[in-house]
Amino acid sequence: MLLSRLLVRTIICIVDELPALIEGNFSVINGVKYISGRSMGEHGALICALKNKNAYRSVSAFSPICNPTKCDRGRNCLTTYLGADEKQWQAYDASFLIQNGASVDSILIDQGGGQMNF
Repeated sequence: MLLSRLLVRTIICIVDELPALIEGNFSVINGVKYISGRSMGEHGALICALKNKNAYRSVSAFSPICNPTKCDRGRNCLTTYLGADEKQWQAYDASFLIQNGASVDSILIDQGGGQMNF
């Protein structure tokens, strides 16, 4: 499926290629990384950190969909990117990854206190 290859390619770019580009061109401490997401990227940040345990010191997500296999919006996205096989979705569900042992040294998830309308 074309979109699943795009998803994997995007993760490779974020986890491997972008940090190498930054470390090679800017005055930063090599290997010390933090990842955060905005909008749809919050869950992506969680996935990148959880699937690459030693890649990031910490991860932050503000109002992410933390369990996309259990909500309509997440299920629609997972179907679009990965197809109808729900077993494949688990590899891209932060709640499932954590339940199965994935972890990050420092994680902040903030859902906020206001009413959200989707």
